Amino acid sequence: MLKGLGEVGNLMKMQREMKNIQKKIKKTKLEGESSDGSVKATVSGEFVLVDISVSDELAKSGDAKKIEKMVFSAVNDAINKVRDFSAEEMKKLTGGMDLGGLFK
Repeated sequence: MLKGLGEVGNLMKMQREMKNIQKKIKKTKLEGESSDGSVKATVSGEFVLVDISVSDELAKSGDAKKIEKMVFSAVNDAINKVRDFSAEEMKKLTGGMDLGGLFK
């Protein structure tokens, strides 16, 4: 179908692939956790926090500062995983070409 269209055909194909990758990233949900595993956070491919859980043990400790620290740790871990996942997916489109952190 795209034969004979040359560069325009390649651009159309790349545009379709980009939309598919964007849909995949958007649907993705990745979980991060605090260093001790007591807090888990789930972040969507759109960098929205969609779930967070705190272990009963940590909650019962009553140590607000530790809970805050673990929540930050878990959320940041999940965000980093989404960022890395998005960058890897975009690399597939660019054939592994490094675009200088454009997608990070």
